[in-house]
Amino acid sequence: MDPAQFDGHVRRGPVDTLSIRDASRQLDAVTRYVAQAREDLARREENGDFPVLDAEKSLAFARAAESLSLTDDAGETVAVVISPAVLEVLEDALGLLQGEVNRLRGITNTVTTEELRDELNGRMAP
Repeated sequence: MDPAQFDGHVRRGPVDTLSIRDASRQLDAVTRYVAQAREDLARREENGDFPVLDAEKSLAFARAAESLSLTDDAGETVAVVISPAVLEVLEDALGLLQGEVNRLRGITNTVTTEELRDELNGRMAP
């Protein structure tokens, strides 16, 4: 799907944008558009390519994934719509990188991906 097909689509450099008003009228199509990232991730993993296991591949996957910036009436970006697959890949890669940083610092306690997600989501007790 080409994002230019959305009513009100504006391309700002590498970023595809829609006003909140335009996006709300096309919400089903917007969600299908960003959901393509999950399909791409499934294809990659079927072929043995796991972006989550490599920080550079994770960033490349996130940059290449379909997303839309939503703008207010003043044209300012107020939200970015991405697939949960993109968020999961980035969260998992962050967890691996945190483990590597801990290892380099000599910290032996490890944090699971779920614990890291809880911390990022603000659910972990201080």
